[in-house]
Amino acid sequence: MPTPSVSTFTETAALYAVLCEDDTEARRIVLDMFPAERAKFAEQLDTLRAMLTDRFGNDL
Repeated sequence: MPTPSVSTFTETAALYAVLCEDDTEARRIVLDMFPAERAKFAEQLDTLRAMLTDRFGNDL
């Protein structure tokens, strides 16, 4: 199965821009999303963040 490009998913492109420390591009990508898309992305990021911390919010 071929690996999709970073820009295949808007959310991946936004995260990649953050990883590259390109906040301007990340903000542009997020602002181009519909409100429901941003809300879903926020939920996904919350899930990811929860995987990085214990139940008290401390980094694992």
